[in-house]
Amino acid sequence: MAKLRIGSLPDDRPVKRTITFTAALDSLIRDYAAALAAQEGLSQAPPVEKLVPIIVERFIASDRAFRAPVHRVPPPVPHKPPPNSEPSPSSREREGDQPTIAGSE
Repeated sequence: MAKLRIGSLPDDRPVKRTITFTAALDSLIRDYAAALAAQEGLSQAPPVEKLVPIIVERFIASDRAFRAPVHRVPPPVPHKPPPNSEPSPSSREREGDQPTIAGSE
């Protein structure tokens, strides 16, 4: 059978999360829901449980740093031992040196 163009469907099952807000943040979210209801001419404010996922999704979608291409992220800085420190045994072995055992010199 030929491969279909659509491919596999995304997993759109809801995932339940439990989060805790401070009283101040809860009040702000409820005020935001009331303002949204007034703007849209709704008789009731949308429940916080429906509003928060939309807020989070839009925040992430609008975060330019998060959406930046991977090639713009600076590569991690390799660990360099401090000056005047002895190389680790693994690096000595890579250099061909044998570790010195006390009293065997």
